[in-house]
Amino acid sequence: MNGAKDWENSIVAFLVGKKLPGKNVKQLLERKWGRVGSLTIHLAGNGVFLIRFENLQARDWVLDNGPWDVWGYHLAVRPWCRGMSLTLGECKSMPVWVKLRGVPIQFWNKVGLSYIASVLGKPLHMDTPTMNRFALLFAWVCVDMNATSSFPECITLELEDGSTTSIEVEYPWRPAACTLCKVFDHSNRSCPRVTRREWMPRPVVMAQKRPEDAQG
Repeated sequence: MNGAKDWENSIVAFLVGKKLPGKNVKQLLERKWGRVGSLTIHLAGNGVFLIRFENLQARDWVLDNGPWDVWGYHLAVRPWCRGMSLTLGECKSMPVWVKLRGVPIQFWNKVGLSYIASVLGKPLHMDTPTMNRFALLFAWVCVDMNATSSFPECITLELEDGSTTSIEVEYPWRPAACTLCKVFDHSNRSCPRVTRREWMPRPVVMAQKRPEDAQG
């Protein structure tokens, strides 16, 4: 079976936090991404889209120029691979863009930034300004983070001389995650596995008159 070759230039896009009409989402993505190359968009599930690009360059442009959204709702994108689940409810990890502030100059390269970002998860890619070092105020890195992550806001980095420095971590978007199911489909609060205590009204006892209070 060589069908996988037909999808080697594809990405999977998960619309997180809101279910929108598939037709409208497809039209918007075609306008956003169609200018970099020919593509076809296939609805793969509720809020899940499989996008096949004409060439690898167009696919990589989409991956490198996130984060993306649809009408304000986050669109998580990742390269398609054989055996990959197309169900958001089974996603135990999610690509998340993070902003790293205070990175020492000597770490400002692909190896150094990947080393720092690996504390958060698996580094996937960086945006073009970060790779070209247009500005050194902060670095944008896309990291595949687990649903069990605590999303730390600071990373302690040990330097060559034994001293340490702090790297600030910002998350423009944080997906809802359930640490019980270890997936990104829902939060702990809405987890179906949580036993909820149903509210029961307290019994109301009506005051009774004493016999001596009765008239007549």
